[in-house]
Amino acid sequence: MTQSTEQNGLDSENPCGSRSSSPDAVRIVTVHELDGLQPHLEAWDHLAWESPQALATMLPAWAEAVFRHGLWPNCRWTCCFAYAGERLVGVLPIIVTPHPVLGQRRPILRTDGKLTPSGDLPLAPDCATEAFEALLAEVRRQVPNYCELSLPAVRQNSPVFIALQDGMDGHLVIHSARKRFSRLDVTGRYEEYIAKLGNIRKNLKRYGRKLKDRGNVTVEIRKGADAKADFTPEFMALEASGWKGRYGRAILAHVDSIAFYTALIENFAAQDRLEWHLIWVDAILVAARLILRCNAALMLLRYAFNEDFAECRVGTLLNEATFKDAFARPEVHELNPMSKAQAHAFWHMSDEEYVDIHLVRRAPVPMLFQLPQVLLRAAYWTHVRPRVPEAAIRIYRRFRRRGGLKPRRAAEMMR
Repeated sequence: MTQSTEQNGLDSENPCGSRSSSPDAVRIVTVHELDGLQPHLEAWDHLAWESPQALATMLPAWAEAVFRHGLWPNCRWTCCFAYAGERLVGVLPIIVTPHPVLGQRRPILRTDGKLTPSGDLPLAPDCATEAFEALLAEVRRQVPNYCELSLPAVRQNSPVFIALQDGMDGHLVIHSARKRFSRLDVTGRYEEYIAKLGNIRKNLKRYGRKLKDRGNVTVEIRKGADAKADFTPEFMALEASGWKGRYGRAILAHVDSIAFYTALIENFAAQDRLEWHLIWVDAILVAARLILRCNAALMLLRYAFNEDFAECRVGTLLNEATFKDAFARPEVHELNPMSKAQAHAFWHMSDEEYVDIHLVRRAPVPMLFQLPQVLLRAAYWTHVRPRVPEAAIRIYRRFRRRGGLKPRRAAEMMR
């Protein structure tokens, strides 16, 4: 099912008009069913692929997997497309979720699924304000009683900030959580990068010798047409064989995760945007990484390793293989795990800020039932979290990783 709202009179030289132009100057198409997405997929893919954020989560291949298998219970999705003439200038996929108190009568709208690390949006930078205004006006028509539109983990270079720099009519725009995700710029030379990492080269050689003592070592990079979705069961089995499986963090631990990641991998493989980075010892798979590509960025989505080889630090050797390959590829500019881990500091990965953005409706019910908790979150991230000593944060993280939350033998070595 689709719904289209059209308005004539667009300026052919400036189809988005001025910043003060009405959002009705942009044509909106709204889709509620998977089949209705088909006419928009090519334009959506192009807009997200060329967006400055370069996030795989904004591609239709990711969104389609969310719509099929990545929703919370009792939720539904809607996807709105903004066109200036024939050009797609914005996409707003929303998940309609029941309010914890008011239920379906006053839902909360989100731009991410339950397994999605970012709810950032593809918007044409030169039309960001007009596109977002028109999309939000359509959302108000489609879901008139919502309390809030939540955009989790918006990247600092996102056109969403352009669209919201002067606020948004009918909403309070509030920033809360400020996440620090790691990234690695790989536009230089690997030799220059590794030379800055101190003793890491000596350690890598030592780990490599240990692994070679176990058998014939093969590093395999599968990408493009060579990266097939049929490797998925082997990857999931390896992940579930270790600590992630023991503590319910593996994909195979949850039926909905299996369905989501299977669909996600199939979608990206169909477009030759899937990569598997693997290390073998003889015929034994000892380490594997799942990677998704969006233009010049590689998203390091998940990794797994065989704990019987933990003393060889095969995870570190897998990082070496991934980083060395990325530096050698001129079409790749960054590695982005969309997370932050202790190992990232070991590799001198830089941090980048992602911000949760809340658009709370200026109406009595949202202001009473939703605004207070949003303001509390914002106050914590603005006034409390920056004052927590880094030493205390490190102690807390070490406490969370104690005991069985570390892999076998690798945990014993790190005590």
